Amino acid sequence: MKTYFFKSLLDISVDTLKQLNTECVLLDIDNTIKPYGAGSIDSKYVNWINNVKAHGISVVLCSNNFYKNVRPIADLADCDFVSFCLKPSPYGYIRAYFKFKLHRKSTLVIGDQFFTDILGGKFLLLKTFMVEPISLEAEGTTVKLRRKLTSGFTNRIKARVNPYIKEE
Repeated sequence: MKTYFFKSLLDISVDTLKQLNTECVLLDIDNTIKPYGAGSIDSKYVNWINNVKAHGISVVLCSNNFYKNVRPIADLADCDFVSFCLKPSPYGYIRAYFKFKLHRKSTLVIGDQFFTDILGGKFLLLKTFMVEPISLEAEGTTVKLRRKLTSGFTNRIKARVNPYIKEE
C-alpha cells in the first residue's frame, strides 16, 4: 500500500482505520501528537487516541526516545508504548509486533518523518500514513537535515491523491 498524507493526525478518522481493517496503530510521538520537546500532549490528541481505542483499535506509541521520556507521555495518553525504537531500523516495530502480538496486515504506522517513521514501517511492509509535523521550531539540526534530505519523497507523498480524504 502507498503512503498517504494527512494535514494532522486529527484528520484520520476511525472510519478510515476500519476501512483498512486496522487493529493496531503504531503512533509516533514527537511532532505527531506533541511538539518536539514539549512535556505534554494537547487534549485533542488524547481524545483522538481514546476515540480510536473505544472502537476496538489498539494504539501503541513508538518513539526513538528513552523510556524515561516516553513513559510520562504514554501515561497521559493511557497507551502502551515501545521506547528506544531506533527508527528507521525495524527493531522497535518488531519489538511491538511480538510484545503486543500484532499482525502485519492489520497494523498501521502513523508519523511525521519519512526517514524514521515511514521508512521503518515500509521495511516491514506495514501500512503507513504521514502527517504534517505539529511544529518545526524546536527541532534539532539532525532532524532538520533529515527533513531536507527526504523532502523529495515527502513532497511526492503530499502530492499523491489521498482516497481517504473526503472532499467537501
